[in-house]
Amino acid sequence: MEEPLVNRVQESGLIQLDLSRELQPRPVDEVDVSQWLDQGFVLREKDFRDNIKRWDASVHAGHLVALHCTTDAILPDWAWMFVAQTLHEAGSQAMVGSKKDAMQRAWQDAVHTLDVEAYRGERVIVKGCATAGGPNTLVAFTQHLGPVVKSLMFGEACSAVPIVKNRLA
Repeated sequence: MEEPLVNRVQESGLIQLDLSRELQPRPVDEVDVSQWLDQGFVLREKDFRDNIKRWDASVHAGHLVALHCTTDAILPDWAWMFVAQTLHEAGSQAMVGSKKDAMQRAWQDAVHTLDVEAYRGERVIVKGCATAGGPNTLVAFTQHLGPVVKSLMFGEACSAVPIVKNRLA
């Protein structure tokens, strides 16, 4: 007589997390400020301010916006501040950098929205085949959950690499 199949991973109490399913990073956009410069290089304050005021920043609401300048223009710090404030008023968050930098930040921000209490004292495995957001996301995840979990591992249940082991009372 055959014995029933037993899912030992499920019975072990391990929580397997696929970060690409657990984390919901906000959308990321990019805005090139050179579009508001004379010939893409010269900032004329009145024109710059007027152009920003006419700009419909509402399309970026709820998004993280990477501000950059595709030309070699030298911009005063207040120009970045002015664009950032306009985006803020439209309901988005701005940063200076590339879209790639913004994507990394969006993933890290998503990690910090995870409720650590849901994992307090648990044994957690981050699935190795779904490393959403790359190493920066995994570092942020380790630092966010590491202090509260009983153990944190990376990989699959059959071949997990231990990362954190805490003695919890």
